[in-house]
Amino acid sequence: MSFSVLRSAASVARAAGRRGGVYGQLRLMSQLKEPKEPSVVTSEVPGPASKTSLEKLSQLQDTRAAIFAADYSKSIGNYIADADGNMLLDMYCQIASIPVGYNNPRLLSAAKDPRMATALANRPALGVFPSVEWAEMLEDAFMRVRPAGMDMVFTSAHGSDANELAYKAAFMHYAHKRRGMRAFSQAEL
Repeated sequence: MSFSVLRSAASVARAAGRRGGVYGQLRLMSQLKEPKEPSVVTSEVPGPASKTSLEKLSQLQDTRAAIFAADYSKSIGNYIADADGNMLLDMYCQIASIPVGYNNPRLLSAAKDPRMATALANRPALGVFPSVEWAEMLEDAFMRVRPAGMDMVFTSAHGSDANELAYKAAFMHYAHKRRGMRAFSQAEL
């Protein structure tokens, strides 16, 4: 695990109220009771159960990039389980979006918070319809770990959202310059 990933994991842990930085995160990872090493029980990966699952899925979506069918309920820490019972060291980490490991007890606990459950179930468009507790949630989760000098945050589900926002901001700035840097008129609003 790279230091930058550990730094990210430490930030997430601090955002959840955990102290201890990188070394505290290493302790947290060690509490996940990961396997000592990978375990492959099939003669090949993907095994027969993964192949069957991917074949069924291929009738519904393009599976050419799929490696195997994962069993997330059995995945733990840095190890991902597949449909065949293989336990593999996951160097991919869901495109580096899982720096604190699979089935992390602190994240699972946070997901049980009624506020988080409501947010996950309703997938709000926060820029248009923020919840009444959204400011408090941002303060609790992100503002405590923000870089010095930063007073605002942008949350997104993934990098594509961030890229989309960057394009929108660039186009809005360009249009603002073309309007002579004037504010929107009442008719434009």
